[in-house]
Amino acid sequence: MSVIEKSVVAAPAQDDGLLRAASSPLLGGALALVAFAQQLIGHIDCDVSWFLTFAEKVLDGRAAYVEVSDPNPPGAFLSLMPAVLLARALHLRAEAVVVALVFFAAAASIGLSFHLLRLSAARSLREWMPLGNAAIFLLLVAPEIVFAEREHIALLALLPLLATLAAEEGARPSPRFARIAAGVCGGVAVTLKPHFALAVILPALAIAWRARSLRALWRVELVSAALASIALTGATLLAFPAYLSQALPLAFEVYGPARDDLGHFLSHSLALAYLALLAGFLVAARGALGRAPLVALAASLGFFVAFLLQGKGWMNHAYPAMILLLFAWIFFALREAAPATGAKSALMKFLFLPALLAAPAYFGIVEQLTDREEHEGLLAAVAEVAPPHPRIATIASQLDFGHPLTRRLDGEWVGRQNALWTTALVGRLLETASPPRREALEARRIADLAALAQDIRAGRPDIVVAEDRATREWVLKRPETAAALDGYRLAKRAGDVEIWRRAE
Repeated sequence: MSVIEKSVVAAPAQDDGLLRAASSPLLGGALALVAFAQQLIGHIDCDVSWFLTFAEKVLDGRAAYVEVSDPNPPGAFLSLMPAVLLARALHLRAEAVVVALVFFAAAASIGLSFHLLRLSAARSLREWMPLGNAAIFLLLVAPEIVFAEREHIALLALLPLLATLAAEEGARPSPRFARIAAGVCGGVAVTLKPHFALAVILPALAIAWRARSLRALWRVELVSAALASIALTGATLLAFPAYLSQALPLAFEVYGPARDDLGHFLSHSLALAYLALLAGFLVAARGALGRAPLVALAASLGFFVAFLLQGKGWMNHAYPAMILLLFAWIFFALREAAPATGAKSALMKFLFLPALLAAPAYFGIVEQLTDREEHEGLLAAVAEVAPPHPRIATIASQLDFGHPLTRRLDGEWVGRQNALWTTALVGRLLETASPPRREALEARRIADLAALAQDIRAGRPDIVVAEDRATREWVLKRPETAAALDGYRLAKRAGDVEIWRRAE
């Protein structure tokens, strides 16, 4: 039996009840229904909402990275452009179409990945079902409020490429067109964020190390991934040159350097949970890794390094690293020909299984199932004082004050940026900046505040949401924005958040 057969689908000799339950097609169907119900109950998060708005404004003729902007590369909003186009053609809400397309992408990704794996390890469908059900759970149920985030979409795009890398050398080869398709999908993932290239590079190096030959890197899927990422990135930059001249310098000067401090990062992110699960996996495996768990582990480490490099600690940044590490555990658990004993058994029962079952909790199950607002009571308060389909702007440091609020009210976003994130991050960076650096940062803050004032004057929003009184007063004391709220009156409060309405 090949290593891939052992590492993916070999079942324990005892046909216990747990394995039968995990192998049931009914379980897979139930998990898919749960995933669909979750998205019906909750709502898409602020990032997805903002990039839908970005895509719509570009389609309506706004110049990307000039009249509507963001520090992320064009792939961020282009990944949602098909949903916007289809929603307009069908006269549906873009949010519903996004969910439907992600479900379709997940089905295609899982189906192609299984096809590629089964070619190298021909087993019955029943023997494959535990892995299939786990994939449905981790890729559709677990994402919760990070559903349709770039990290979620990137992981779905990358899975077929990882499946080709997991196929054992000497096994039945996958069709060339399927491997090319998998590589192109991997290239698409890299266009969403350049950091994601690490999730391709590390597995590729792992199989080269395993083969003790760099020739192992000369694979059609890896070449396809490299060519696709270069071609697609180049095409998007040619189509949106302002990203290079406007947004990228801002990202390098402000967004990238504004990292969370280490103590807060460790205490408020999934970093420690990931490291505990990783340490347990390494102890349980003790270096005896089949090819499939090795590829999953290496890709997980690539995404984890990307998570650390971004330095924000957000759950969506941690999602693909955590999910692929759980896949590595699953591959390892399924390769056992006999029940695990001793420390290995304890780790699988008391570390891996609880971590697997708790996966939805990492990514906001409570918030999703309760349809919790980003800021409690804000939606109802704005709806009470705003006209139908209001034009909305914010004086806030975070985008979640305006998104998805604006879309949930069928309103129109006024502003080129999603929030005063540049102003907020510059304030943090100034605390430790050198004098020359302080001057450049202050220029960025002045430009950000001036743009907000210009957007409010030109866009004449019906509603301006202010993060709190202190933020509003600080902003209005600045010369760039001193008169920004002339002609507006305080209409309502939702906790500390202020809602200002334009006077009739």
